[in-house]
Amino acid sequence: MGAAGVQLGTRFVCATESIAHPKFKQAFIRAAARDAVPSMQIDPRFAVIPVRAIANEGSRKFMDKQREVIANFDNGKLTKEQAQLEIEHFWAGALRRAVMEGDTETGSIMAGQSVGMVTKEQPTSEILAELVAQAEGALEQRGHK
Repeated sequence: MGAAGVQLGTRFVCATESIAHPKFKQAFIRAAARDAVPSMQIDPRFAVIPVRAIANEGSRKFMDKQREVIANFDNGKLTKEQAQLEIEHFWAGALRRAVMEGDTETGSIMAGQSVGMVTKEQPTSEILAELVAQAEGALEQRGHK
C-alpha cells in the first residue's frame, strides 16, 4: 500500500516472550478491529491526547469524568488548568495496571485496529516468519523478486 514503515506493537503483545499479563493478551485475542476506538474529547477547551484502545469500563468512565470536570469548570469550581489536569490524570497508571496487573476492566488497553488480526499467542519467531512471508507474497504480487 506504499507504506514506508509500520508500527507492530499490537502484533507483538501476544508474543509468548511478552511479559504482558495473560488477561491483557486475552483482551487482544478476543477483540475485533472495531473494538479499538480512539479516545474521545468531549469539549474542545480541554484537549485529550488521542490514543486507540479497546473499549472497556475505564473508557466509559473517562467520558463520565470529562463531563463531571467540564461541569465543575463551567460552574466555577475549577480553573481551566485544574480541569485540564484532572482530565489528564484520569488515565495515570492505567496502561501499567492493564499490561502488568491484568486490570482489563478499568485499565487502558491500548491497541491498534489490527488487534482484530491477533488470534493467538505465539513465539516471536513465528510472528516474524509470518510477517516476512506476507511481505514476500506482497512483493511477488507486484512483480518484484
